[in-house]
Amino acid sequence: MRIGAVIAAAGTPGGFRAYDKLENIDGTAMVGRMIENFRLAGVEDIVVVTGYRARETEKSLAKRGVVFLRREDYETAEMLDFVKYGLAYLEKNCDRIFFCPADVPLFTEETLKKMAEQKADVVVPLYEGRKGHPILFDTSLADVIMAYHGERGLKGAVDGSGAEVSLVPVEDDGVLLRARSEDRFEEIVKEERPSQIRAKVKVQLAGEEPFFGPGLMVLLKQIDILGNVREACEKTGMSYSKGWSLIRTAERELRCPIVDRSPGGKNGGNARVSGEGHRLMRCYEQLERETAEFARKRYREIFGQ
Repeated sequence: MRIGAVIAAAGTPGGFRAYDKLENIDGTAMVGRMIENFRLAGVEDIVVVTGYRARETEKSLAKRGVVFLRREDYETAEMLDFVKYGLAYLEKNCDRIFFCPADVPLFTEETLKKMAEQKADVVVPLYEGRKGHPILFDTSLADVIMAYHGERGLKGAVDGSGAEVSLVPVEDDGVLLRARSEDRFEEIVKEERPSQIRAKVKVQLAGEEPFFGPGLMVLLKQIDILGNVREACEKTGMSYSKGWSLIRTAERELRCPIVDRSPGGKNGGNARVSGEGHRLMRCYEQLERETAEFARKRYREIFGQ
């Protein structure tokens, strides 16, 4: 079961404008915290929908291994539009998708794992009787959600689908806390919820030189979805020349193609990940996941946390 995530950081509903009203909180740092918690919970594919302050956001998060989908119409778009945008991108690769606006960043890894254990089509966290974020839903609902144009947003789309909804009680008020001064957000982040110290391991494969790591991994994922190297580079915040440099270095070290391409056209022709490329991606994901878990375990043992 592969799980993805969509973070809406694009516009007024749930986006970065919420952070403009806070004096001491960096919005991109909060999104980085969200990305890290999703990763720790086993979420492989993460999309950040940008719009307002898009270039700044994408540059700051460029090395996080996520995909950026930019909405130029962010000023008029609704939250459901961001859901649909991310869902359309991830539905073919993921069985379930978390969705969360960028202004609700303080949920925990444990909450995500508890939600993922539920088998319902839609899973909503519940803190002291109040529904929160993120929401987890099955991609089998994609057609219904994409077709909904009512005024009740994602809730209206879900209600109209007749899907089973599981309300999961959690001991995590972070599912409710929004980035606004009336929620004491700055005080809570600084005094009660500082970022946790942890072991962070970057896994790279190397031969004569390093040739495969998180950057190339996310690029190959997008080539697999889009069928085009130039578009894949744009979605990952990477230059076209940098993307091809990573691919050629890996192919030189492996002595086999990881991307099959057919040249032509202004976009550089079609491309697809080769059989060897797919095998490499599967093995790397497993190695990265198991290495991260080992590092976390040893960190707790050595540092006594």
